[in-house]
Amino acid sequence: MNKDIKKSIDSIQVPFQKLDAAIEEGLRASQKQVMPKRKKVMMLLLSSAATFGLIIGSGFISPTMASVLAKVPILESIFTSVGDKGLQVAINDENATSLNETITSNGVSLTIQDVLYDGSRLAFSFVQDKAEEIYPLNIEVNGEVINFSEKMTGEYLQNGQYSGLIQVHPTKPLPNEFDLTVAIHQIGKTEGDWHFETHVIKTNNNSINLTTGQTAELDGISYKVKKFESTTSAVSLHILYEGTVEEIFNEHQVLQLHLLDQEGTIIPMIDASGSGDDESMLYEYVFEPLSEEVTGLTISPFFMPLPKERKEIAATLEENHLPLTISQGEMGDIVVTKIEEENGRYALYFESTSSFPFGSNFEMNQLSVEDTDGNDLIAERGYPTSTGKNKYKLYYNKPKSSGNIILKTIELPYMKLNQEAQITVNVPR
Repeated sequence: MNKDIKKSIDSIQVPFQKLDAAIEEGLRASQKQVMPKRKKVMMLLLSSAATFGLIIGSGFISPTMASVLAKVPILESIFTSVGDKGLQVAINDENATSLNETITSNGVSLTIQDVLYDGSRLAFSFVQDKAEEIYPLNIEVNGEVINFSEKMTGEYLQNGQYSGLIQVHPTKPLPNEFDLTVAIHQIGKTEGDWHFETHVIKTNNNSINLTTGQTAELDGISYKVKKFESTTSAVSLHILYEGTVEEIFNEHQVLQLHLLDQEGTIIPMIDASGSGDDESMLYEYVFEPLSEEVTGLTISPFFMPLPKERKEIAATLEENHLPLTISQGEMGDIVVTKIEEENGRYALYFESTSSFPFGSNFEMNQLSVEDTDGNDLIAERGYPTSTGKNKYKLYYNKPKSSGNIILKTIELPYMKLNQEAQITVNVPR
């Protein structure tokens, strides 16, 4: 294989309700990799997770998520409402650009609102008359086309318009200051020419270099930290794995990575992408910014097995018969501890007995709530949120018809973190 031909790997943030589909189907592309036409690209999926991630244009959208998008109110900034913690910080920086430019082509209008670059990703917000896929993007920095991966999230506004956020992750770092040109050639089914230009200055991010050069080994695959940087808007981690695509992604397992704080709590991942040849793979991870309480970080790669078949587990939820224990096989149990009524909906508290750490939104696991007809009862924005280590709270609605409430999950493949494969560093304060 010619080493100059790069293989590119992208990840999406898989909604927790659909993780079983991601496990079953393995490598499923739901986020586009955008490269100049002269490049040949192979797309794969890193099934990492956090919040509800890519909504529009994803095969993972659920009725609950569609309901969320349809009902949320207008908020002061799309960066605040659907952006991660890092973007919520960056949008308030003095170097964020407020453009508010409306572009129209062939009767279809697009308003570009805010643009920012935080050193890890380029992001811009927009408003459409209705939610339609925007593609393909052609991005130039100082007149040169760049390679990147992208993802789009958003929400409907009270006036019926759609407000969205596109995050662009360049394959190479951008200058601290540059001229940006973005061209769009199709919106929905309409072809046209939508483009905007602006000058961009990187937001102030108080960069801290955590470490470089440290090495470890995971199941015979050695890896080296090439970059590990913390800023006010993100944590950037670049790792070089000495292994081929076939060793890292195959029909039996997929490489994953957790970043843990000193208490073993997962730092939410924003994005992951990679490229490589027949000898090694370079992965670039982006995580949410660190809180002041974080004093240490542990890099913990692991392999997620891909099961040959899906085994669904269902249990009837009865408030008078708690705690309710649902076995997930080798990965332990889900234990429902209590139910409380809150403002017309129900809060369900549960925990996992597994020693494996799941994320702040129950990533790499799932728990759905349905009525007897199979209708999803998860309330809007009711997906699981952490209340402690492997402890969660979700909201569901009362079923429209009488009958039992059914909880569903799946038997998970066995996953573990290998301490010998971990790298731990202190965070300067």
